[in-house]
Amino acid sequence: MIREQTIVCFANDWHADPTSKHQLMRRFAPDNQVLWVESPGMRAPRFSQGKDLRRIVTKLRTLGRPAEQQLPNLHVCSPATVPFPQNPVARQVNGWLYRHTIRRELRRLSLDERPIVWAFVPHVAPAIRGLARRLLVYSCVDRWSAFADYDAGLMDKFESDVCRAADVVLASAQDLADHCRQYNAEVHYVPHGVDTEHFAQAFTPGALPDVLAAIPEPRVGFFGVLHEWVDIELIAALARRTPFHYVLIGEAWTDLSALAGLGNVHVLGRQPYARLPDFCRGFRAGIVPFRVNTLTHSVNPIKLREYAAAGLPVVSAALPEALRAGDFVDCPRTEDEWVGAVTRAVERGGSAAERQRQAQRVRGEGWPAVASRIGDIFAQHLNGHAARPR
Repeated sequence: MIREQTIVCFANDWHADPTSKHQLMRRFAPDNQVLWVESPGMRAPRFSQGKDLRRIVTKLRTLGRPAEQQLPNLHVCSPATVPFPQNPVARQVNGWLYRHTIRRELRRLSLDERPIVWAFVPHVAPAIRGLARRLLVYSCVDRWSAFADYDAGLMDKFESDVCRAADVVLASAQDLADHCRQYNAEVHYVPHGVDTEHFAQAFTPGALPDVLAAIPEPRVGFFGVLHEWVDIELIAALARRTPFHYVLIGEAWTDLSALAGLGNVHVLGRQPYARLPDFCRGFRAGIVPFRVNTLTHSVNPIKLREYAAAGLPVVSAALPEALRAGDFVDCPRTEDEWVGAVTRAVERGGSAAERQRQAQRVRGEGWPAVASRIGDIFAQHLNGHAARPR
């Protein structure tokens, strides 16, 4: 593990739903100093969309302000940004703005001006160039060029630039590790962890959220953004063919019209992360109904282990990383197989003993263990003895 280091973390918005970035920085902050840098968007904003406008308003409130402390040893800053990532002039201006802000905040907070620079997004490549550092780390957590909203060629260029410049590349999926190795030999496959203590609260007796208690049992749950990669048509088919109630938690960024008129599908919108264990307490099973395509082929859904840590039987699309987790995930491939798998999962989810066994299967995969492994990799590089990639 590393101690007394300064980490500059390029990531998304600090106040967004917790992701691997949030989980890891929470584990590194107690023994190090973290400057979390909210990165610019990967596409131009659509001013006609309410979600984009709300995000712009939120960003404007923090732009240019000094970094604010959010946790002990963790400060968050949001540098000013020109919101046109496809414009080469705007990218160069943004790179200068980010470097200027980071240097200013490191000095103001009396932090090491040669930090560990850790990027979770590739489009910060212009900001990284010329930034003094002890170590450059790139965490590859998605196949960025496969997102429908992003310029595929531009994202590939950003990623290749960051990969080649990095001292260490971490990949959350084996497919991503293989992809990154074409640019850098120092790639480590490090799957996501899980906040076991948080989701274990599902085992603590307590009242269900009112919005969930009003839905009849048995309930099958999903939480996460409802976006292009979620197979809404599959959810509709399951709702028609099984007697269960499907509870969908998360913002909707895709067309949900296929679910119209289905009385056993309940779209509850975004719910606080702190309350997810309470929702899991009222579910019989958790599902990951993703489409299988280029984008999801490289994804390692954190919710796989979060469902399991809450004791839920898990049914997921047959994604490579889900198949690797076959000891606690069932991976049907056809609609008929999905119907059977969900039916079996609901039955198992009614057994308190089975729920305990399911949670036990991921007990050793907590975020502290993941952070410790990453910290050891960093320490070996900082000490001049590179860790052997796996």
